[in-house]
Amino acid sequence: MTDILDTGRFAELLSNPVFVPHIPAGKPLGVAVSGGPDSMALCALLAEWMEHEGAGRAISALHILSVDHGLRPEAVQEVGAVGAWAQSRPGLIHAALACHPETGGPTKDGNRIMEKARSARYTVMADYCHAHNIRSLLLAHHRDDQAETLLFRLAKGSGLDGLAAMRPVQPFNDDLTLLRPLLDTPKATLIDFCETYAIPFITDPSNASPDFARPRLRKARAALEAEGLTSKRLTVTASRLARARDALDKLAGEAFEATLTDRTEHTITLDWNALKTRPEEIALRTLLIAIDALHPESRTAYGPPLEKIEHLFDELLNMPRFRKRTLHGTIFERDDKSGSLHLSREHMPKSG
Repeated sequence: MTDILDTGRFAELLSNPVFVPHIPAGKPLGVAVSGGPDSMALCALLAEWMEHEGAGRAISALHILSVDHGLRPEAVQEVGAVGAWAQSRPGLIHAALACHPETGGPTKDGNRIMEKARSARYTVMADYCHAHNIRSLLLAHHRDDQAETLLFRLAKGSGLDGLAAMRPVQPFNDDLTLLRPLLDTPKATLIDFCETYAIPFITDPSNASPDFARPRLRKARAALEAEGLTSKRLTVTASRLARARDALDKLAGEAFEATLTDRTEHTITLDWNALKTRPEEIALRTLLIAIDALHPESRTAYGPPLEKIEHLFDELLNMPRFRKRTLHGTIFERDDKSGSLHLSREHMPKSG
């Protein structure tokens, strides 16, 4: 038996205080739709919500963004099918977008291809949103996705931030915020919704391909669930880890402000003598905040790997003569005379 999902329940989800500020009156919304049951259910729910429940907020338009990565010939027809469905509904604007991720040529690393495709997809959608004054893009990630993300990152040895999985509200850049209202909704519920209301959807064969890590994890789900690792329990675990992450981020933000001694557009100076006495986790996060502050244009891109920032911190802490280091486009210089740590951009952005 699956959870019940209808327009009333969906309206309750969007009424969550975490989402309300990101759905402003008189502004358009975007929704990423691949044509699968998850995104088609989200799109149909949004269309109904806008027509009825969302009328009081006067949302100006719903833009449906479908991306063809050029990796499968069937994708052209799938994007077209989404467009045809959108044309049958009033007030929907469909955008067929194309991107061609650099996969590095022939490779057996399916996961690398998927990561490149994901990055290219988000870039092209963000560009479209910027051009059409869309400040919020809704994504159909659900409970099963959240559970798989936790397992996938656990297998990769991720730290707390990775294990906390996906945020319901995630800033992408200064112009765009990603919203995930279905993170606590099972995939089976979304499929049931599509079947109940005759909403067409496609099945992407890559979602079952053993060439990719996530499909392999799905095959192990039966054994994991028999041991109690259900998607619901994993999602609860992810939310608890997210709570701990948010607390640490708050402390790190306070540490950043407390140790910041000078700042320009392209440089940051921290009181290293004060920062190095903080708990290591807080100090590490403070350095990440500083890196992020120097690169606002790539705020949502993945930061440096955890092991690299850990290694840098260890060198800063223990090397008697720390030489200049560069990490993630940021130059680190320790000034032992003043007890300061200077950070600057490796490459200055072009003006104009």
